[in-house]
This record gives sequence, C-alpha cells and structure tokens, in this order.
Amino acid sequence: MNEERTAHDELATAIEPSSRLADDALYRALASTQRRRALAILCEETELTVEALATLLTGWDATETNTMATPADRETTLIELVHTHLPVLAESELVSYDAEEATVTIEPLSQPVIELIAKSVDAERQSSS
Repeated sequence: MNEERTAHDELATAIEPSSRLADDALYRALASTQRRRALAILCEETELTVEALATLLTGWDATETNTMATPADRETTLIELVHTHLPVLAESELVSYDAEEATVTIEPLSQPVIELIAKSVDAERQSSS
C-alpha cells in the first residue's frame, strides 16, 4: 500500500484541487469504466503505447467477466481507445495522447483526482465481486 501511495504522490502536483474537482470535463472523462481503468493503469505505468494499454484493458475485462479474451476483443478495445476514450481523456487534460507515435502519458494529477480514480476502480471491483 505504501508503494502505491508513493507512486501516486510522485504524480501529484500543485494543481488547485478544488478547481480541478469542479471541472465538468473531469467527470465526463471519468464517466466511462474503460477510461477510469485506463487512468488507473496509467497511474501505475505513467506512459504506455496504445497497443499495450489496449492489451491491459482487454485482460482486465476478461478477468472481471471470467472469460477468455480474443484478438477481436482486443481489436475492439484498441479502436474504442483511439476513436473515443483517448481523445476524451486528452481533451480533459488527464493524459497526453500522441496519435502519431501511438503513445499515451498520464498528466500530473492532484492527489484528490488520483484518489477519486483509485476509489472508483476499487468500488467497481467490489461491486463485481
């Protein structure tokens, strides 16, 4: 748990928490399970290729549903990332998405935003158990 806190603390910046938490774009970005999961992964990994992120998200979905992921599932996740989820996350300034290089990097986030992401993912895990 301390290792998680340290990784999250390193990402936290001096962004005014109250202004960011009042931002509607933040909640639009967090409205999707896939986007919350992508952010949770990026809080740990910081930067990934879009391909690697799609693989991790597909595996997460398969684990949650106790199913075997197929290449078609991964391709669907990849398409959704590129055309929907990453543009929304980039627009909300939670990530930097370089479509040309096919990489995604988490932006520095305030501690309250990091905690909101972690709590939402934890709540999802508990509700699916």
